Amino acid sequence: MKIPDLSVVIPFYDEEKTVEPLTKVLVNEFKKNNINYELILINNGSSDKTSEIVDNLAKKFKSIKAVHVKVNKGYGWGILNGLKIAKGEYVGYMDGDLEIKPDGILNLYKKVKKTSADVGKGIRDRAESDFFKTIASRGYDLLFFFLFFKFIKQVNANPKIMKRDCYKKMNLNSKEWFIDSEIIIKALKNNYKVVNEIVSYTPRRAGESHINFFDLFPIIIKYIKNTIKYRFER
Repeated sequence: MKIPDLSVVIPFYDEEKTVEPLTKVLVNEFKKNNINYELILINNGSSDKTSEIVDNLAKKFKSIKAVHVKVNKGYGWGILNGLKIAKGEYVGYMDGDLEIKPDGILNLYKKVKKTSADVGKGIRDRAESDFFKTIASRGYDLLFFFLFFKFIKQVNANPKIMKRDCYKKMNLNSKEWFIDSEIIIKALKNNYKVVNEIVSYTPRRAGESHINFFDLFPIIIKYIKNTIKYRFER
């Protein structure tokens, strides 16, 4: 079997309304652009019909793999479970909530290839709909700048794509949301070339956000602690 050009991991946690629409759009986009792809759909401990839908899509399309994580240990854990079986020359991931227009991952892949970059990340074309998340994101970008002397806009935004060998060297281990930051931190420490691509963002239309205001504060504290830890870790 030919090695895929690109493997994309998509974690779904109780996203029964978005799994099929998102997947079918991606399949059409990759076929239209003649890209040899692999989609790895992660049922990240869902309690709705996500599991069933993921399995049905994997049966229908040869380029799709279904992975079932019995217990949701975090956003990053779902992604790590997908990346470890990814076969593509480039590997990456995106959210499964349809807030980012599906062609964003395709445009990012083209940008990474065109510029011979090691890592690519999306930048939302507008601020998040949640005021507190927007403030937290901008504050974190500022902290990141002071610690690494490098301004990276929307550090935690995705999709993200990495060359396979770069991904292997990163040895990612974040089980929570910090995986986005871990990738950028390790990319900078390894002097990898990082490029950005603007992606179209629309506030969630289906399902519910899995982070509320009361969840946000402890997440911010953990982000700060982890960022400082990784900054001074050898």
